[in-house]
Amino acid sequence: MKPFVAWFLVATFTQAQIPMTLVSDDEAEPIHSAIIRKEAWTQDPARRLRTEAEKRMKEGPWTVTSDRPKGVDLDLHEYYTEAPYYWPNPDNPGGPALRKDGQSNPARIIANQTALNAMSDAVFTLGVASFLLDNSVYGKRAALVIHTWFINPKTRMNPALDYAQSIPGVNNGRGAGVVDGKSLVRAIQGMEFLEQTGTWDPKDQAAAHKWFEEYLHWLLTSKNAMDEKKSGDNHASWWAAQVAAVGSFVGDNSAQSQSFAFYREQLLPHQILRNGSAPREEARPRSLRLSIYNLEAYAVICRIAQVHGAANLWNMRGRGGITINAAIDYLTPYLLDPKKWSKEQAGDIPYESLDFLAFAGMGLTPEKPEYIETFRKLEHPDSAWISLVDLLVGRFEAAAHQTRH
Repeated sequence: MKPFVAWFLVATFTQAQIPMTLVSDDEAEPIHSAIIRKEAWTQDPARRLRTEAEKRMKEGPWTVTSDRPKGVDLDLHEYYTEAPYYWPNPDNPGGPALRKDGQSNPARIIANQTALNAMSDAVFTLGVASFLLDNSVYGKRAALVIHTWFINPKTRMNPALDYAQSIPGVNNGRGAGVVDGKSLVRAIQGMEFLEQTGTWDPKDQAAAHKWFEEYLHWLLTSKNAMDEKKSGDNHASWWAAQVAAVGSFVGDNSAQSQSFAFYREQLLPHQILRNGSAPREEARPRSLRLSIYNLEAYAVICRIAQVHGAANLWNMRGRGGITINAAIDYLTPYLLDPKKWSKEQAGDIPYESLDFLAFAGMGLTPEKPEYIETFRKLEHPDSAWISLVDLLVGRFEAAAHQTRH
């Protein structure tokens, strides 16, 4: 490639108004500028973001090819995991595994899932930090992690989850495995920040977009993905959230519209009762945890629609006038005091998933500051993701204060 052409491509990527998935251009640059000015509301989350980025600099890169399942004949580049709630049959160890819902088998094969989650977290953290903290070193590390997982012919993952959450002795993958891809939503957001820094090779940018175009095709056409879409619970919600996020990243407006319509016509109307409960989630042993995961997926979909100005899903009404507010209001007392939850609940609350409170508080019309207040009351891990959510909330409140004055 000639030097001038290379410079032109980099300049084009850097200067273009790149649409963001969960963070709009109207938010990203003002937050960046506020951090540079060291405005008070940015200091703590920016410090935490920098700490997390320094950690990620020392980790990875990751690849599906480094840890392969023994005794499973698969292409080296295929992602493979085993379902969490299946255990060997003591009466027939080599036969079909037995389901114990809510009880995770610690011996199941999850190396690829662990790597996928770590990779996505690193790409998000380093991509966001490279832009908001003006640190090209973070960007270069993010680019290496992306190249290893998505692009390098020797180490890339095939863009599909055909063999995710397999059940030993029963199948080599199933629809439920699509939920393993939920962490890719954050990886996408990290890549979008990285695109704006000028530190990412345009050829690798194009290759990453190509990977996600193929993954989107798989989400929209494969049997496993279609099974997931029909599941009727949080798995269907996370299928739709991934379609919306990947559609945003690759510029597929049709895919986004399909996701938004699915939320409007299927998810909210058929999953949530008038009292705000989600019966399909509450029928499971990890009922509170799964109800939270479901609302987190809802928030991803509604937030993407908001950022793209495509539809006001936050305020839409389902059957009987049901709104997302009802689901949030129903869960809030149990988030504040999980001991009040009378249904079966195994495992801890996923506190990092409570971002739906912040996004709903900013997205609903009129705004719901009490949701943001609840979000801040609750325990959160010191993650880059929560740091970004805190920055978004801080910018939202600072802008509202300026408007009032």
